[in-house]
Amino acid sequence: MIDVIIVALVAVAAAAVVWKKIKDHKAGRGGCGCGSCGGCSARGNCGK
Repeated sequence: MIDVIIVALVAVAAAAVVWKKIKDHKAGRGGCGCGSCGGCSARGNCGK
């Protein structure tokens, strides 16, 4: 029974990560960190 709960928690966490990436992409952020897109000053929303 505990393994079913663990699998469910992992699935929910994975879905949350995917949902955030989709939301960031739609907002134009792309989910990049400051180091990978020219620094935070180059793109105001970078890494937020």
